[in-house]
This record gives sequence, C-alpha cells and structure tokens, in this order.
Amino acid sequence: MSREDANPRVVEMFDRISGTYDRLNRLFSLGVDRLWRKKAVQALQLEPGMKLLDCSAGTGDMSFEAHRQCSGIVTTLYDPSANMLLLAEEKAKQRNTSGVEFVCGAAEAIPMEDESYDRFMVAFGIRNFKSLDQGISELWRVLKPGATGVILEFTPDRSALIDRLFKFYMWWVMRPLGGAISEDRDAYRYLAETIQKFPKSSTLTDTFRRAGFTEVTQHRHSFGIATSFLLTR
Repeated sequence: MSREDANPRVVEMFDRISGTYDRLNRLFSLGVDRLWRKKAVQALQLEPGMKLLDCSAGTGDMSFEAHRQCSGIVTTLYDPSANMLLLAEEKAKQRNTSGVEFVCGAAEAIPMEDESYDRFMVAFGIRNFKSLDQGISELWRVLKPGATGVILEFTPDRSALIDRLFKFYMWWVMRPLGGAISEDRDAYRYLAETIQKFPKSSTLTDTFRRAGFTEVTQHRHSFGIATSFLLTR
C-alpha cells in the first residue's frame, strides 16, 4: 500500500529508529506503558470473532495485548512505517500469534471498506497523523455503527506540578538519552516537541465529535500523563 498520504518526515523517522524503539519505550516509561495499553484494550470489551484495526500499530504492542486478552479476534496492524511493521511481524512469529495481518499505509487513507471493523485502537499515534481531522474521519468510516474504538495518547491535562516534571523529563532526559541510544537526535527532539505541544483532551474531544463519534469518554492514566479516549460511532 502507498504511504504517500502520511507525513514523509515522520515515516522516515520511524523507519530509522525502529530498531531501538521498543527498548527505549520500556526504558522511558519504566514499563508503565504496558499497564496503559492493558487498560485501554480492556475498555474495548473484545469478543472472539471480532475484527480489529490497530492503526499506527508500530511494532504491534497494542495488538499483542489485544490477542492476549481475547483469543479468536482478527487484527489488521496498519502503519506507514514498513520497518516497524517488519518488527511487528517478527514478534508475531516469535509469539505464535495467529489472526493478524500487516498492511502498510497512512491513517488518512485507510484502504478498507466502510463499516468493516468491530473495533479500532490507536496507541500514541494520532499526534503523528499528517491530518488529524482526516485520520479520525477515516477511523469513523471503517468502524461499524454502534461500535467502539480507543485512542491512547499523551495529553497536557495534568496538574501544574506534574506537567512541569513531565516536560522536564521529556526534554532533559528522554530527548538527549533517546537521541544518543538511537543515534538519531532529530527523532527524539521531534517526539519530545510533539508530546509537549499536543492539544488538550477537550480539543481532541471536539475533533472526535466533529468526525461523527456520538459518545466520547476519557480515562486519565498516571496523574494525567496519558489519556485514553473511548469513542462510539
């Protein structure tokens, strides 16, 4: 599938840092991102036979958590970075995870039919969409009426103290250390900047409703460092 609808800078960046991405995620989150993913997937209330879209799937952590919680689902791991998907495919083989397919493409142009998925999920991916409105509209389009999706993302809805600590950690720990380990300082500067500049939950909720989602509920994680949004079409 073509990646031309994605932000080429972002795609190239994730292709470059794919080899160290998982290791640095565990390091910088101290492993707590696994708990966030677990709770976000639980909110989907998966059942065997459901068809699931993991958009901006990266190396597949959300998908593998979904298959751990519910066997018998069928999942499409969809991402514009071919290198990230190759790693996801290797992880699927190592874990003997069945019922998964890997498709390379942009969130702004999902090559699936209308109303074709029972659930969708996006973990720390919507801030990398080239067009947030278009990407969310595409997620709405491929979801069945009455079905739900979950979006997990960093949002600046934290107390002043937690926000200062978090921003300090992002800029003075994650950015230089991630740049040094991955040997890609530009990538971790970009990641730190996009995390700090991302819209508040209220602005995101307006975007979700504008796309057509009728219900939007929020759950804050770890003092508001991350937020999961459960969206109903």
